[in-house]
Amino acid sequence: MSTDNECLFFQWEEGKWYYLLEDYNAPKNSWDWRDHAASYGPFSTEEKAHEDLHQNHANPSGHTLSPNPEKEDPVLIEHVKNATVIKRNSFYRW
Repeated sequence: MSTDNECLFFQWEEGKWYYLLEDYNAPKNSWDWRDHAASYGPFSTEEKAHEDLHQNHANPSGHTLSPNPEKEDPVLIEHVKNATVIKRNSFYRW
């Protein structure tokens, strides 16, 4: 089952991939869903970013890929600054 949330994978710099995942309780039809999202990264490859999403979050049902996003986008700049990498406790197995 999917959450029907927005998801964006993007490469900010060479070898630095991130993804934005719309918050579960984000208001639908908001002007810019990215204002209601969390950012994760950096990851060395797009594949590692996808792995992190699948290991740590519910299926968003699809995604958008942007290998070369606009570097002057203030929303993305803020998300890159605040991006996190989830450290999973090895005790738990999903």
